[in-house]
Amino acid sequence: MIDLTNRKNCFYWQTDRNLSPEDYERIFLHRHELSTEVLTDILRKGITVIPKIKSIEIITPDENIIKGNVNIVRKILINNAEYVVRLHPQGVKNGYFYVEQLALAKTKSIGMPVPEILEVHEARDEGDMDFVIMTTSPGITMDVLLQKNKTPEDTLLIDCGKQMAKIHKIKVEGFGPFDNYIAKHEKQLRGLHTSYNDFIHVGLKENLSRWVRYEIINQHQADDMLKIFTIHAFEPIDKPRLIHNDFADWNLLTDGKTITAVLDWDECHAGDPIADLACWSTFFNIERIKKFIEGYTAQATLPKDYDDRFHFYRLRYTISKMALRIKRYQVDKSAYIQEKLEVGKQALKEETRWFKL
Repeated sequence: MIDLTNRKNCFYWQTDRNLSPEDYERIFLHRHELSTEVLTDILRKGITVIPKIKSIEIITPDENIIKGNVNIVRKILINNAEYVVRLHPQGVKNGYFYVEQLALAKTKSIGMPVPEILEVHEARDEGDMDFVIMTTSPGITMDVLLQKNKTPEDTLLIDCGKQMAKIHKIKVEGFGPFDNYIAKHEKQLRGLHTSYNDFIHVGLKENLSRWVRYEIINQHQADDMLKIFTIHAFEPIDKPRLIHNDFADWNLLTDGKTITAVLDWDECHAGDPIADLACWSTFFNIERIKKFIEGYTAQATLPKDYDDRFHFYRLRYTISKMALRIKRYQVDKSAYIQEKLEVGKQALKEETRWFKL
């Protein structure tokens, strides 16, 4: 079984996990090929939180369910009651579900619209799967809604900013990815690093080497980028905060008026709130952030050095996400990946211009 539980050497887990493009294709791109019968058997044997299971029905997934790049997500009926399950691919240890369970509990306690993880199941053997069973949440994903109707976009972006600012009110310990063992046994969110600067540098040289290897930039440009992270260093101003780290439209549910659920906390970490804003900006055209910031600043105050922090983190996320997309493109040349590569190239142009590289 492949063990991906140790995130100490990961800036962005999807980018820095030790998998070849072929491993990625075999494990993650083909994860939905498991039959309904196999999934049902795994769930029936693994779920203990619901007593006397008489029936399990896996609902055929729609455009709101088949999302992301990691887990198999399905709505299911157990004894005719609806739940959501997220299963990690067979043969791979997840190692972050207890962190997610605790992060959701903490955000729910301050009034955030999030589901609840009812149970974490750890795979017992190669044929089993790590999974969580969760409560359902109302709404459809924001990206699906906006594909059909762009009218509410500004209103939703303002609410997105407000919701992210609420998350950042939660203080945590340590920096970077959380320790899943401590989350499980001590019920604490504690980052694996002793400073945020240490976390920022994790995987940086390898990410840039990947860019050079695939001829996105040359070695001289890579060296210039690396200097940025030698010259500058930022730490959270008032203790590390809970960072969602994947606050994209496809991880948000909406009723068309407000955000009804914040999903997928698989990349959450302890860090600087401005990093979350910078991460969000790498998914979209930079102009889109204006309404988001309008909502964010209704709940929180930006630091005086916001611009410096924002562009520093945005460059780091661009380096990481492009490294991921480059690797994935070797086995997945879909229109989606090509679009994300173009978004990354545009972000790179903007940040090299900001830093005068």
